[in-house]
Amino acid sequence: MPKTEFYDAYGAAHPNVFGMRDEALHSIRRRHMSHSFSISYVREMEQYLDLNIDILRKKIARFSSRNEVFDLKKVLHYYTIDVLGELAFSQSFGVQIADDESLVPPVVPHSLLAAATGAWPAQTQTLKRWLPKIPIRGLQNLFRGRAACARLASECVQRRIAALQDVKDEGMETLQRNDILTNLILAKHPDTGERLTQADLETEAFGFIIAGTHTTSATVSLLFYHLLHAPDIMARCATEIDENLPPLTAGQSSYSVADVETSLPYLRQCIRENFRITPVFTMPLARRVTAPEGVAISGRHIPHGTSIAVCNHAFHHDPAVWGPDHNTFDPTRWDNPETAARARYLMHFGLGGRQCIGKTVALSNIYKLSSTLLKEFDFELVDLNERLEVQMGAFRGRIPDLVSVGISDLAQPLMVKARQKRKVE
Repeated sequence: MPKTEFYDAYGAAHPNVFGMRDEALHSIRRRHMSHSFSISYVREMEQYLDLNIDILRKKIARFSSRNEVFDLKKVLHYYTIDVLGELAFSQSFGVQIADDESLVPPVVPHSLLAAATGAWPAQTQTLKRWLPKIPIRGLQNLFRGRAACARLASECVQRRIAALQDVKDEGMETLQRNDILTNLILAKHPDTGERLTQADLETEAFGFIIAGTHTTSATVSLLFYHLLHAPDIMARCATEIDENLPPLTAGQSSYSVADVETSLPYLRQCIRENFRITPVFTMPLARRVTAPEGVAISGRHIPHGTSIAVCNHAFHHDPAVWGPDHNTFDPTRWDNPETAARARYLMHFGLGGRQCIGKTVALSNIYKLSSTLLKEFDFELVDLNERLEVQMGAFRGRIPDLVSVGISDLAQPLMVKARQKRKVE
């Protein structure tokens, strides 16, 4: 069942690795990118994650010292954007330090526009051609947001190509960072030896900006939402970290990915449960039935040519699979071997050969962020009524209010206070 025209809605000028429907081209492009999204690459680049986590820790420490209320969702979003810049383009976007909303790439308008135009696959190309001509302000704002992301991607590519040319002229290629874009610039077609065109590079850079800034920050925000509304679970996570990992030293910004994954099984279960209960990549990923005779699914005949998809949120909340408490954030459900065996069916990154290529990078970020912040700070909700509801158990089995543009996120800010457990140097 190949991808449908739904994916044509997600590229800029050309299809990127996410939207590419030609399987042969996708295989080659994915091969070009595979090292840049591997665990070995993450470990090579971990110092840049640490650099930005250090900025984040110091920012939260300042909030703590002033007993100041802040939006945890926003600071996590700013962090994620800067890390994307470091890993993909060798240059932070500087959003954390500037604390400037105008520096945030407008990915939400693009995502909403793509989800809407892709929802009618047979008309996606027609909609892309004619919608920009309709003089409706809200619609035009969506196209302006997409254009701004495309311009940013183009600027990043041009800047990186120029930087590589400069060091080549000076014979200093070996001193360059192997960021994701650089690896693509240097990649060659396995048969022809050709390099990617600038248009190809720009469309992949566009994809990095869209996929790398929203999904990870939304996932971590939701994880902390669940922990804040289940203080006993958050306390158990903090205790596990204290018992299994040493204090961070003065020159250490965060724990390594390897340390967290091997030492914190309960935190891993919390992260998995967060992926189950509130997957952020919620758009149905359409495939087309190509068998002439159609297919039978659960006894229902689906004819040839039909566009079909699975909604992961619906599956992740199927009581026949997860039980009647499927709406409850309960990491201990994964202690049950029968439930644990179903982890392979979770669809938060998609499944199969087209599963999200950025999965390893995203997971590494989530592990590092959650373990470090829970080690360094105690967090609490600031709304007194909300805290009272938490104490009475009113949030057990309640899904948070979400807003979705194909990528779900908390509908409201996550307002908290933090208490620093020890001084951040």
